[in-house]
Amino acid sequence: MCRGSTASFPISGYLATLFRHVDGTLRSRESVAAEFKQFASSRTYAAISALSQTDSITIDPHKLGYMLYGAGAFICRDHRPMSLLAIEADYVFANDPPRDYLSRYRQLGRYVPEGSKPGAMAAAVYVTHRVLPLDYAHYGRLPAQSLRAIEAFVSRAQRFIKECARHTHVCLPFMPDSNLVCLAFNLVGNSSIDLANELVHRLHEEMRIDPHAPVQIREFFGSTTSLRLDMLDPEVVPQLLEQLHRTVPVVEYATARLLVLRHTIMNPFLLDEENGVSYIDRYFEFLARRIECVRCPG
Repeated sequence: MCRGSTASFPISGYLATLFRHVDGTLRSRESVAAEFKQFASSRTYAAISALSQTDSITIDPHKLGYMLYGAGAFICRDHRPMSLLAIEADYVFANDPPRDYLSRYRQLGRYVPEGSKPGAMAAAVYVTHRVLPLDYAHYGRLPAQSLRAIEAFVSRAQRFIKECARHTHVCLPFMPDSNLVCLAFNLVGNSSIDLANELVHRLHEEMRIDPHAPVQIREFFGSTTSLRLDMLDPEVVPQLLEQLHRTVPVVEYATARLLVLRHTIMNPFLLDEENGVSYIDRYFEFLARRIECVRCPG
């Protein structure tokens, strides 16, 4: 997440590696875009380019950094907000912190969001970045492969939309800027948002973790999220509802939520071209079977 002085725009920070030359300089948008079909949009490129101008940045290596929980960073342009994170313990720290900048902020354990932390994960992040430097030729190859999988996912989804058109309306609520993509559904002839959400809920039933069943029986794992219509861009909502062939009464608009399947594409091996396997194709074949079961139970 990067935050500027007047606004915030969430991005996956490790995507910045795709925009960085080995010497640390910024690549042009044209050179980045030449490697993909749609990535990167002007908005995404502008956001990445502005990282050096932001007031603060949070770093979460457990996402596109492929690390376990336990390591992270909060970086401020102005060091004064760090005092808000200070942990005071008389049995560990001196009463008066050093006045020298480096001595003050190198007091391990004082300036962390959640108190004591093990150092193993921080060391793992450091070693990973030494082995795979944060530029497009090294670490950037991982998110690049995920972005290619996203583009393949979108392409396959557009085919899927046409394949299902006779009985089910399917749409991409938003074209992805990075590695997150959603799918919305509604059965042909249905005008109820509750019934449409129930369809998504039932599609998700065989993709969620079931504590009473072994994980090996699941073909795929997935998650859902809901979109509050009143929080979306007013220009986007009519287009979205039109694609799903339904309307929302004005009295329900402020509370209406659209349930969607949510896909975070992080696995760089989804497209196994060497063995001629596409797990994305298999996923949409799975979805087609699930829709058929929901439409025609028994």
